Amino acid sequence: MKNLLLVATAAVIALTGCQSMQENPNTAKGVGIGGAAGGALGAIIGRNNGDTGKGAVIGAAAGAAIGGLIGRRMDNQAKELAKVAETKRTEQGLVSKLKSDILFETGKADLKARAKADLAEMAGIMKKYPENVLTVQGYTDSTGSAAVNEALSQRRAEAVKTQLVMNGMPAQTITAVGMGPANPVGDNSTAAGRQANRRVEVNVTVDESKVPQNATSAP
Repeated sequence: MKNLLLVATAAVIALTGCQSMQENPNTAKGVGIGGAAGGALGAIIGRNNGDTGKGAVIGAAAGAAIGGLIGRRMDNQAKELAKVAETKRTEQGLVSKLKSDILFETGKADLKARAKADLAEMAGIMKKYPENVLTVQGYTDSTGSAAVNEALSQRRAEAVKTQLVMNGMPAQTITAVGMGPANPVGDNSTAAGRQANRRVEVNVTVDESKVPQNATSAP
């Protein structure tokens, strides 16, 4: 069964369009993951109908198609979000990083006017992708106690979530998490490092069941 899925997925990837996958390896990963998942499901269906091999190939084709579509939609969304915040593609989806000095006053969780405008723009972009599942993670530097930092980071993550919801994002698709000083991206012994660590990250993954049936790579 494993070898069959590998062959089916490889065949689908070969037929899916090498050009776009060479341009962005995340699209290729989406095709491969989708093909493998679809192949497994198709093999089960095919076995029930007396033809495991045919089911695997058909399932892999369908899975690769949706995987490639999701990858391309993520690529497009990342380009749009990059105009508002530092955004990068990951194997799971994408991450948009918002610096807390732009979002909040020091030690506060009330959004600045500019932050509200930026988040309204982000929400306008993300609403075009109903398959999005968001995790908003708030971070602090290491100054002060862990308890205070974790509470502050949670309030900041919640503030960002609230602003996105106010601008039309469905609340049930967004989770807010306070990370405190965890996962620093800068050196907490320097002012510049502490500033880099005070941030909010919006992690975007996908609920495949919510990809519009008539979706193209661009909304």
